[in-house]
Amino acid sequence: MNEAARMVEALLFAAAEPLSETDLARRLPANVDVLGALEEVRGFYAGRGVELACVAGHWRFQTAADLAFLMTEE
Repeated sequence: MNEAARMVEALLFAAAEPLSETDLARRLPANVDVLGALEEVRGFYAGRGVELACVAGHWRFQTAADLAFLMTEE
């Protein structure tokens, strides 16, 4: 994973709420390709227990859809 993707990963992991590309760009060095970094992080997490998702234009980590059953209590 390149340095820009690592920075995006760190920001999203620590964020209290989902972040937009604009939110991320404000926190990253000016030369960072935010969308490219997001796609790299998304690819890195593909098929894992958590995944990077974009919901209503904001990015967040979430439990993989096929493992959502683990989050329910009976």
